Amino acid sequence: MTILTFTWEGPFKPTEIISRLTDAGTAPDYDGNDYGLYQMYGRHIIAGRDALLYIGEATQQTFSARFRQHQSWLVHEWPIRVYVGRIYLARRHSAKDQWAGWRADVLTAERLMIYKYSPHYNSVHIAERPLLVALQRIVLVHRGKRHRLQSRDVAPDDWE
Repeated sequence: MTILTFTWEGPFKPTEIISRLTDAGTAPDYDGNDYGLYQMYGRHIIAGRDALLYIGEATQQTFSARFRQHQSWLVHEWPIRVYVGRIYLARRHSAKDQWAGWRADVLTAERLMIYKYSPHYNSVHIAERPLLVALQRIVLVHRGKRHRLQSRDVAPDDWE
């Protein structure tokens, strides 16, 4: 069993993320604080207010850089509230492998969360069960301001 713990912070407005969450770290490690997962909430025609619209990742760019890419459609989705989740486990995550283990954990968590929560605007990873080849069971622990996420997600148990 693998346990991945995310610490969530928010809510933020998209403009706050663009202006404040810019810590990329320094070369060559780029071990800044502003990388990880994010969840966006807003109004949805079917689900109403405070609906989970999107789950995404910022692994090779900061949250700020990622949200600049969302700007073109976010202007039509006001008001949006965003929560960012960070993970760092010293025993699993290191600059020695150029953060490959960290990135793999974040991407795995993103896939598991999209499959479980089915955000309205995600189109990738929503219909196919994530493969859990070597890791038979993954527990995502959500701490801090997780908003509407459950405190724990357990894959594949939550899927049945």
